[in-house]
Amino acid sequence: MYYYFYYYYYYYYYYYYYYYYYYYYYYYYFYYYYYYYFYYYYYYYYYYYYYYYYYYYYYYYYNYYNYYYYYHYYYYYYYY
Repeated sequence: MYYYFYYYYYYYYYYYYYYYYYYYYYYYYFYYYYYYYFYYYYYYYYYYYYYYYYYYYYYYYYNYYNYYYYYHYYYYYYYY
């Protein structure tokens, strides 16, 4: 009986040991998986925002200088 109990005890000991081992293994696996997922998501979002801002900035200044170019052109045409 004692031997049986001993065997039973170690059987459950190793069972729970491996159970928690795999549990933490998958836990950290999904943790890093979502971590890198959000990291790359943030990365692409940042670059998307950057290029969008750059495009807007370029577009704005391009129109700004064209406006002044045509404005001076008409001004020149009007006075001469």
